Amino acid sequence: MLFNRLISIFRKYKQYEVDENKKTSLDLILNEVNPQSPLETRIEWLQKLVKWIRGTDLFEDAPEKAAATKIKYLFMVLERNPDKKEKIQKSLTLTLQELSSIEFFCEVGLPSQIGLIGELVDKLTEKILPKKPIGHQLSELMITLFPDEEDVQWLKSLDEQTLEKLTTLFDTNNETYPHLKSDIEEALIYLISQIVAIGLSPGIRKRIPHKRMKSLPFFYLSGKLNLYLKTKSENNNPALAQQLHEELLDLLMESQAAISEVYHHLDRFGVSTHLVFQLERMKLFLKRTHTLLDIVSTGHLTTTRISHFVAELVEQNLLQRNAMGIYSNNATLLAQKIIENNSQAGEHYIAKDKKEYVKMVKSAMGGGVLTALTVLLKNLLGMIGLNKFFYGAFSTINYAGSFLFIQMCGFTLATKQPAATAPALAKKLELAENREGIEAVTDEIVYITRTQIAAVFGNLAAVIPAILIINYICMSVTGHWLFSPDTAYYTLHSTDILGPTIIYGAFTGVLLWSSSVIAGWTTNWYSFHQLSYLITNNKKIKTILTADGAKKVAHFFDHEITGIAGSVSLGFLLGLMPEILKFIGIPLEVRHVTLSTGALTAAVSSLGVESLKSPEFIRAALGIVLIGFLNLSVSFLLALFVAFRAKKISSHRKALIFQSVLKRFYQKPFSFFIPKSST
Repeated sequence: MLFNRLISIFRKYKQYEVDENKKTSLDLILNEVNPQSPLETRIEWLQKLVKWIRGTDLFEDAPEKAAATKIKYLFMVLERNPDKKEKIQKSLTLTLQELSSIEFFCEVGLPSQIGLIGELVDKLTEKILPKKPIGHQLSELMITLFPDEEDVQWLKSLDEQTLEKLTTLFDTNNETYPHLKSDIEEALIYLISQIVAIGLSPGIRKRIPHKRMKSLPFFYLSGKLNLYLKTKSENNNPALAQQLHEELLDLLMESQAAISEVYHHLDRFGVSTHLVFQLERMKLFLKRTHTLLDIVSTGHLTTTRISHFVAELVEQNLLQRNAMGIYSNNATLLAQKIIENNSQAGEHYIAKDKKEYVKMVKSAMGGGVLTALTVLLKNLLGMIGLNKFFYGAFSTINYAGSFLFIQMCGFTLATKQPAATAPALAKKLELAENREGIEAVTDEIVYITRTQIAAVFGNLAAVIPAILIINYICMSVTGHWLFSPDTAYYTLHSTDILGPTIIYGAFTGVLLWSSSVIAGWTTNWYSFHQLSYLITNNKKIKTILTADGAKKVAHFFDHEITGIAGSVSLGFLLGLMPEILKFIGIPLEVRHVTLSTGALTAAVSSLGVESLKSPEFIRAALGIVLIGFLNLSVSFLLALFVAFRAKKISSHRKALIFQSVLKRFYQKPFSFFIPKSST
């Protein structure tokens, strides 16, 4: 708690621009109030008063209670000093009369840009540039007075009696603030115009199935609002005004339902962060419109509702000022779609019985043989003497071609599994609501663990003999081993467990996970732009390939786009990314368990059997074990973490799963490694 308070104090050290380094007592603040002073002076005085209310002791456990207590103390002082109370009332009333509130009602806490990137840039710019002057804007004053999350808590915690006393400091007659009514109406016009513009935009409209523009609720919102405000202001037909108000609320509810339809379409056909941002923006506008319509229809708000309304604006403003929060909120749906795409691919990597287990081992052995060819080509590239960029570029082609060939042959590369199986597991976690569900998830973890072990075993069991055969053929044909002595010794040291292997292995795990994210995003992009439909119905493609050929191409990409994107992106990340990082001064290298095992095998066979007894080989072999563990665990944990966040899995549910897995391992440890004949 103390640490949190210190962080809070550090973040707020520039809270106000007045009396930054001086603590002021309440008596001095009250003595300074002067209704006849200029607006700027009255605003500075109000800042001092609120700063005194918000100021808490370093060791205070409940800042919201401290603020409420200070407000009660303030009213005790004012009851004993009616002259000061009268001056404060006049000062506050006059200040509120002179401040414009349009932006307060329709901008505070709401996104101001039409796109996610523009909003992020806008918020980052606000953090860099000097603060805006308050001037005559109520919105800027409120942002300055309540800059922290704790303000939301103490504003909502004020009791009814305290709120009633606060309202007495303002003259609440409608005639006192004639501009508020017109400001709220103008704010409503602005909000509705934004809702209409977003709702009728092509990106939204085309994703509401079977509806023409004139049948959409957005189409009628502006006209209905103008008619309602006109009828309300004329005040000669209350029944008609009430009817128009209800019709307007119905249109807003229909607009909310239309948003749900768009989300449903995005869930089926792919997600765009731009569209998600627009939908979230419209939802915020609809919510604010509801609140302002309540004020217009009733003509007043209860003191509690006023307090909660201000607290809500403070909370929304804090969320909108947080650039990472804006991105996180709007990227959630895209993350969910990526997780869904990867989970579908991950289902193919999970062997649930002995037959599937043996099939996985055979598939992985095929992947190991092809990886041996990758090691051969990588060594040939090193012998050519290319510069760093071209070496990385040709390595990318080598890796990507190898991974694509493995995929097309139906073989398996063990390190590509974790990033896909983790989302599949997270998808199952959503159903773990009871004991049976938790047991089912535990079974899934057992399946994933032993399938991963089978894949690693198959890869390594095939790559080692394949490299030995290639090395023998190389010696027979050329008279030289695959690796020269210098290259062989370098390879031994490159996987030494006492070297930077742990960093390189973890870095490779991050790259493996990154390729799965790119693969999931590409699949989402493919679905969102309906490329399958475009390929099938493109006249040029149909002319060249015939209609059946176009359908076959579309069917191929429908099933293989995730794997293609993952293989190509992984090839780029493993081949060219390390060279790019070295160019900018970050000396990171790739350590992939199957490739490193093949390279180590080539090095040992080139140096001779006696090298197996050397300490260098033992450390290198231990390094291979560490590389394999880091490749798999880092990529799996990153994918699982993102999946947990996207699926919103609670900590309690994760703890229950963890306990169940430990219990299963204690009772049936061998089930994590070898399946029974039947399950």
